[in-house]
Amino acid sequence: MRVRALVLIAAAALLAAAGGNASQRWTIDDPGQGPVTLPAGDTGAKELSGISWAGGTRYYAVSDKLAKVFPLSIEVDPHTGTIVHAAVELGVFLPGSRDLEGVAYDPEHATVLVSDEAGPGIREYRPADGSLVRVIAVPPVYRNIRKNLSLESLSLDPEHQNLWTANEETLANDGPRSSETAGSVVRLQRFDREYQPNGQWAYVTDPAFVDGLLHGQGMESSGVSDLVALPNGGLIALERAYGVAGLRIRLYEIDFTGATDVTDVPSLAGATYQPVHKTLLWQRRFPDINYEGAALGPPIDGGGRSLMLISDDGHHLRQALYPLIVRPAR
Repeated sequence: MRVRALVLIAAAALLAAAGGNASQRWTIDDPGQGPVTLPAGDTGAKELSGISWAGGTRYYAVSDKLAKVFPLSIEVDPHTGTIVHAAVELGVFLPGSRDLEGVAYDPEHATVLVSDEAGPGIREYRPADGSLVRVIAVPPVYRNIRKNLSLESLSLDPEHQNLWTANEETLANDGPRSSETAGSVVRLQRFDREYQPNGQWAYVTDPAFVDGLLHGQGMESSGVSDLVALPNGGLIALERAYGVAGLRIRLYEIDFTGATDVTDVPSLAGATYQPVHKTLLWQRRFPDINYEGAALGPPIDGGGRSLMLISDDGHHLRQALYPLIVRPAR
C-alpha cells in the first residue's frame, strides 16, 4: 500500500479515536435498561443476526443458520425508550437463502430485503409467505469476499431513498484483515430507491482488541456487522470486535465530507483515496452477548428515535435485545 493511502487511513483512525468530527449530527442515549433476553419459545429461532422495524410493535429478524425471517413483537416505551415486552413469532422460510445477516423492511412494497453472505447476494421477499420478489444486483467487486466476512449489514433509510450494505471485513483484493494494530478497510455500498448501485466509500474499522485475542480460534476480528440509515442521509456503523474479555460493540456516526467515491477503484490496496470520517457515539463490552444487528425504531419523546440492537446466540452466547435512543445533536 502506498504511503499516501497509509497516511489517509491513519488520519481517519486518529480522528475517530479522538471523537473529532466537526459535523456530528447525532447522539446516542442509553436508557439504562441493559440487555433484555429474547426467548425463542417454541419458534426454534436462533442466531438472529439482523433486525428491521416495520412499524408499530412489528420488527423482522433474520437467522444466519435457518434461512428464515422471524416476525418480532417489541413494545418500546415512548417516554423512556426501554423495552416493555418482546417476543418471537414463527419464522418464514426464504427459498434460495443460506446465510442471512442483514434485513431491511420496505414499507412501500411491504417486503423485506435480506443480505446473504453466501454468494454474496441481496434479495427481496414477501414476509407473509416467503415468496421471492427479485434479486438485487451487487457490484462485481464483492466477488472478492473472504469467507464468512461478506455482506453482514443492510439498512433502508426512513425516506426510502437509499439502501446501504457493506462487507464485514476487507475484501481479498483490498488489503489485509484486521489485526491488533490495524483495522479493516471495508466498502460502504449505497443503492438508490430503485435498488441500483449509486455510490461506494471506504470505511476503516478500529483494530481488534489490544488486551489479547482468541488466537488460533478464528475469532481475531474487528469489522462492520450492521449499518443504520438515519433521516436526511445520516448513517451509523455498528462495529464488533472479539477479544479475551468478550465482545466489544461500538456505534459510529459516519461523515462523508471529502470522502472518495471508490466505485471505480478496483483495488484499495495501494490506491490513493480518502476514507469516510467517523465519530464514536456509544460503546460497551459484553462477556457473553454478540450484538451484531441494529435498527432504527419508533419515535421517542424529546425528538429521538428508538435504536434496537439484537444479538446472535451462536457459540453458546445469549440471545438478547438492547434498547438505545438516537437523537439529533444540539
